[in-house]
Amino acid sequence: MAKQFSTRTVAVCSGIVFAILPRVTWAGVEARSYALTAAAAVWLTVLVVAAARRNARTLWMLYGPALVLSTLLNIFVVLMVLVHAVVVAVVAEKRAPVVWWAATSTVALLVVAPFLAFSRTQIAQVRWISPIRPGTVVEIAQEQYFDHSVPFALLAAVVLAAPMVMRRSWGPMKGQLAVIALTWIALPTAVLLVYSIVQRPIYHARYLCYTSPAMAVLIAVCIVAVFRTRDGVTAVLAAFALAATPNYVLGQRGPYAKDGMDYSQVADVIATHASPGDCLILDNTATWQPGPIRSLTAARPAAYEELVDPGRGSTARQRNRLWDAHLGIWGVADRVRHCTVLWTVSDRDRTVPDRETGLALDPGPRLKRAPAYQVPHGMGFHIVERWQFSFAQVVKSTR
Repeated sequence: MAKQFSTRTVAVCSGIVFAILPRVTWAGVEARSYALTAAAAVWLTVLVVAAARRNARTLWMLYGPALVLSTLLNIFVVLMVLVHAVVVAVVAEKRAPVVWWAATSTVALLVVAPFLAFSRTQIAQVRWISPIRPGTVVEIAQEQYFDHSVPFALLAAVVLAAPMVMRRSWGPMKGQLAVIALTWIALPTAVLLVYSIVQRPIYHARYLCYTSPAMAVLIAVCIVAVFRTRDGVTAVLAAFALAATPNYVLGQRGPYAKDGMDYSQVADVIATHASPGDCLILDNTATWQPGPIRSLTAARPAAYEELVDPGRGSTARQRNRLWDAHLGIWGVADRVRHCTVLWTVSDRDRTVPDRETGLALDPGPRLKRAPAYQVPHGMGFHIVERWQFSFAQVVKSTR
């Protein structure tokens, strides 16, 4: 894509920056569509640039279906229509490509309109997203493209500011590429922020993963504008790779890489130590986000399938919802009374040890006030083992 507007050096540099961009390496380990949305956004842009320059009917007829399919990967990819309005305005030399773009985009939007309308009915599934606040600016600057890599973000800020400080010219074609990249970043971000302020919060840094190619291109344009020799460009790219490494190795591929969640660690404890017929008690007052604690069993269902789960209500399929229903422990006390061993999962409590064993362990202030502990305690259950991880504590209780 970059090669259509600039030199081979800028193009190769863009590809390298994209490969090491923290948001992209994060997307690479997600079992979701974020990485695919980035690829789709790039190829959509390549397609619209080629169609606008050649004004070929076949390319425009491909653009419409491609936009529809890309939107099905992630609903927010539809905002690339706004970006491509600017792309066509920059690239097209005649009126005909503008008309073709407007017509194909309109048809594509009409086709995906039912999908957009249905998706909006599911907005309650992301009610955990925080409202826009002053700290959102920091989230955009640090997390949207740089995940939690502060060194990479600081180096990127220096590189992006350098051409203006040094008064280095991008050149006309590089200037077009920079304008497209800035638009690609700004417009989708602005739409999500405005919607979050006016309607309901939907802005989340990862939802804009498909704009990460634009940041890679923008950084590459600035690198080449400032460091015009191959050795200079190589040195800066090496510095970026070095800056990204700690987050890449420790953050994105550490034991709690999934937003700090410890579903796998909890499942490992249950799979290793629980016996068939033991009972599972989930503390529904836990403050896990996103989603309720009930989502724990959906991550590794095989680890829990031989346990008795008194608190499980209607299944997600029966409810036509994302998670299974949860029944309060007061209402299922009779079923709990028949249990001999309880495995209780709740919030981590930093006032008690992470790993301990005993005849009657202190529940700690967090668990002590939870019905998930109070009801079994009233039946004579006492804690004999505890494991704690990032967010969760798992306790084994007997009587």
